[in-house]
Amino acid sequence: MPDAVLYHARSGNSLRAAIAVELAGISVTRRQIDLAAGEHKRPDYLAVNPAGTVPAFVEGPPDAPLVLTQSGAILEHLVDRSRPDLWPQDASARAACRASVLCAVSDVAVQNALARYLAFAPEASRFVFERAISALLAALEPLARNEFLCGPTPSVADYAHFPVVYMREAALRRRAEARPVIAWLERLMRDDAVSRAIAYAGLQLDELSP
Repeated sequence: MPDAVLYHARSGNSLRAAIAVELAGISVTRRQIDLAAGEHKRPDYLAVNPAGTVPAFVEGPPDAPLVLTQSGAILEHLVDRSRPDLWPQDASARAACRASVLCAVSDVAVQNALARYLAFAPEASRFVFERAISALLAALEPLARNEFLCGPTPSVADYAHFPVVYMREAALRRRAEARPVIAWLERLMRDDAVSRAIAYAGLQLDELSP
């Protein structure tokens, strides 16, 4: 019997939550939400997440379920419970790793999404898009020296940043300064949990689609 329900679309935030589920190795019922059809605004979904956004992760007894609607919270919750090895053990390194996670789900992901929402205003969209890419490359600067963000093996931070890099792969491949990021992306795409999540929640855009 499934442990939980994951409501998702094909989006960066949904992919982050899907990766968390796959890393945790838990059984879930997956319910894909068709954003184009407005399913995220239907009463049955708004009863789950009144904000009408994806993802949403629901687990526990029906009369008192845990409902998480932020992809970063879903990632941390499932990693803390099932994959604590993905956090650095040293307190300072752990704090730096958490800072990178927060950057991924706020500074980078928010600007990336805003660039898409501003598609009706191309100049504004391109401006925000470039800010998102700049923030992303700054956050991933450790990859110029290391294979992963917080050490020699993948951490929560790597999985938090992966969705935007995956979404913007085409744009990043055209930038010489992003070569270490592309090498990192290719390493993570060989991760079984990541590849399983991409299969149902991944989204890629071409460079001209902010």
